[in-house]
Amino acid sequence: MPSKREPKKEQGRGELLIVPMTVIMMRQGYDYWQNKVLMAIIDKLQPYIRESNQIDLFGIQEDILFSIRYKDMGIRRADYAKFRSRLSTLSLIPVAIPSQLNNESYKRYHRLGTVFFEEGDSKEFMIQLDKDVVHHIISKEYGYCRLSKSTFLACKTRYSQQIYLMLASWREEGQHSLPISELEKQLSAAQNQRQLCIPQREKEVELKDIPAILSATKKELDDLLASGSGDLSFNYTIEGDGAGESILHIDIISSDTL
Repeated sequence: MPSKREPKKEQGRGELLIVPMTVIMMRQGYDYWQNKVLMAIIDKLQPYIRESNQIDLFGIQEDILFSIRYKDMGIRRADYAKFRSRLSTLSLIPVAIPSQLNNESYKRYHRLGTVFFEEGDSKEFMIQLDKDVVHHIISKEYGYCRLSKSTFLACKTRYSQQIYLMLASWREEGQHSLPISELEKQLSAAQNQRQLCIPQREKEVELKDIPAILSATKKELDDLLASGSGDLSFNYTIEGDGAGESILHIDIISSDTL
């Protein structure tokens, strides 16, 4: 079980979490509600993440079981029923976790854990994480970044959640460029994965066009930054590379530099 120590408070907008790049690089099909669960898990695992170098020597010895309250994920009481319906499918969705073996890179396919919650008007749930999954999630072999828990919880869509995670991973660079096709692949992962576990009537609409997503997400993060509730936003341009590929250029805007 995680220790009872309180997570450290960092300078910045709210509580900063240490997030291994393994989590950022992880391909998963989570929706808006399930992404909140993933962030709550990272929050709970902070003692393990902070001590991961020491843990690497001995490994995780047993599965980890802990409880998470809905309100700690910024979920309103009016949305509890909707959240429970998404929570019930979490254990069905595989995640592809990057890992290395004998100096070769692999994707390790797992389900994140087993979820338990009471029927009816439950206000919390329990999740049991496989010890091998925990070992890979907390690993800093690919590096780590810091992000604001409060900013992530304030994101209003799955797209803004995912783009905020990317911005946090590029924070130290100050800028980043990637093909639009790669961004689309990242943002469409949840849409593609969800088709496996939800009824036809609940399936998402087609992925919006990337410029519309970028524009809406920038406005959302700009507003959070301006109100003092966020720590990161971005400016961007899209240019052709001369070979038929569109390239997205991102400039990070941080509350530390305003």
